[in-house]
Amino acid sequence: MPHVSALFSRFSFTWALISLIWLIPLAFFFLNRWDQDLAPVDRTYLLRAQTCKASYREQDAQDRCLLIMELEHFQSRSIMTANRVLACAAPPLIGLGLLVYLRRRRSQGRSRGKGQSS
Repeated sequence: MPHVSALFSRFSFTWALISLIWLIPLAFFFLNRWDQDLAPVDRTYLLRAQTCKASYREQDAQDRCLLIMELEHFQSRSIMTANRVLACAAPPLIGLGLLVYLRRRRSQGRSRGKGQSS
């Protein structure tokens, strides 16, 4: 079965190449659009922060409201980052997982075959 191993190696190399073709342009696109995509999140944060200052007269209440707005702003940015990382990395990682699964399955099949013939 040497041809199966060569075929599997060729398939692995092809998947790695496809993954790079997927990952690099998409990452570049997301990095280029980061400021444009973040602008609405920043605007929303600033509007809500102004609302906090206008709605609450007491300093403690304003501080609590602003803290909540800062946490929401941080959460929105984190979600944006996570979504972009997942969009870039998920298909290559799924393919890598599939390759690992197939390699293990193939090696287990070989070890079973050797155990039965002995």
